[in-house]
Amino acid sequence: MKLKYLGTAAAEAIPAIFCECDICKEARKRGGKNIRTRSQAIVDGRLLIDFPPETYMHSILHGVDMTPIKDVIITHSHADHLYPDDIDKRAPVFSHYKCGDDAHFRFYGSAEVGDKIAAVINNERLKESGRFSFIKLSPFIPTNIDRYTVTPLPARHSPVTGPYIYMISDGQKNMLYAHDTGTFFDEVFDYIEKSGIRFDFVSLDCTSGDAKMDNDHHMNLDKCILMSDKLKNIGAADAKTLFCLNHFSHNGGNVLYEEFSEKAGKFGFLTSYDGMETEF
Repeated sequence: MKLKYLGTAAAEAIPAIFCECDICKEARKRGGKNIRTRSQAIVDGRLLIDFPPETYMHSILHGVDMTPIKDVIITHSHADHLYPDDIDKRAPVFSHYKCGDDAHFRFYGSAEVGDKIAAVINNERLKESGRFSFIKLSPFIPTNIDRYTVTPLPARHSPVTGPYIYMISDGQKNMLYAHDTGTFFDEVFDYIEKSGIRFDFVSLDCTSGDAKMDNDHHMNLDKCILMSDKLKNIGAADAKTLFCLNHFSHNGGNVLYEEFSEKAGKFGFLTSYDGMETEF
């Protein structure tokens, strides 16, 4: 399997559009891996994860042809992960390509995600095009999507957004994509342990960098270490598992790429950046 990070920041991105904090000023100065757009990823060039406002820009910057993509799983309904205003750009009046099954675009996620998408895809003009659908996913219920088995797990994040993290398997390799979330619920660890799965790749929310935290809707480096240790303790990860930290905020501590990747690397973590591709 291959995972490509198209965007790796929290909602404000780095540098934030209206910010003059030290992190944002230094990110503008350094450029490169310090410039982070809002989070999105793609598995094997075919399974899209999230649909942020930067989806069009990601397709251009990272050479991703969105036309043949048929499936997108949505983590939750916050606008930096689901920006439905661009969905209608796949409608016939805006996009010209082969119709029929090859044109159909399927969204997957929680009921809350479906409610947000419905306002767009239930538009009479779009319904007539037959190019869109939404499939509701239920927690702990594996679903076949394309060549993958996708299992949504409840995330510790804003409940009104219907947040999920996802186990994704192609039958040979397994990954866990854990954004946005705080520390995992006990029931999530129980499910993972009972499933007997071993992850080859784990992507963990590290919104706060190495800063201390006063909430549990995201994670920092200390909490990522705790989650990594717990996954190893229940046999879901081992020394061969790749752990990568992702979804950074300029409000987090020490989140400039060079400094943070050096510190995280001491604990065995990779640090994501926009355009990073990992094969496992």
